[in-house]
Amino acid sequence: MWVAILGMVSACGFTDEQRQYTLVGAATGAAIGGGIGGGVFAADNSDNWVAIPAGIVGGALIGGLIGYLMAPPPAPPPPPPPPPPPPPPPPPPPPEKIVLRGVHFNFDKYYIRNVDKPVLDEAAETLKANPNVKIYVNGYCDVIGSVPYNLRLSQRRAESVAAYLEDKGIPASQLIPQGFGKTHFVATNHTAEGRAENRRVELVPVDQ
Repeated sequence: MWVAILGMVSACGFTDEQRQYTLVGAATGAAIGGGIGGGVFAADNSDNWVAIPAGIVGGALIGGLIGYLMAPPPAPPPPPPPPPPPPPPPPPPPPEKIVLRGVHFNFDKYYIRNVDKPVLDEAAETLKANPNVKIYVNGYCDVIGSVPYNLRLSQRRAESVAAYLEDKGIPASQLIPQGFGKTHFVATNHTAEGRAENRRVELVPVDQ
């Protein structure tokens, strides 16, 4: 009988408290049932010895059931752990560096040369692909001529390039034409070739 009870409480999904209460109740019930069975056997004054083991078994079963019912209910399972925080978003890619080629001008002129139009067409396509990028359209001159005259000429060169880009679909709000006169030379002014290099308009992204 004890082997059966132990097998029951060990095989079932009992908590430690339920198992302990069941075993204590079974032992107590067996003792009480055995006492009752012994009393019946003595009262009968006969060979009714079966009353003793029947009382023990019945008492053990009833006591085990009572002990199980009296055991505190099992504690609820702990809540599942919170999910791990999501990984931080990757850093934004660095802004793409935009490189735009500039154009050059004939002496004392501010019109766009045919040889430079493909360069500006390429710049227009690049700006269409980057509509949020503002561009400085910087005009320059060589050293020949007065400062006020060259300042006006460089401004006209910058505005001429800006107008060409606007005709190609670039909004005026994306372009900032400005003239710098005979400053910021990129070549010597002592040769015709060097002065031709200085007569230019540069396209420079504002944030670069």
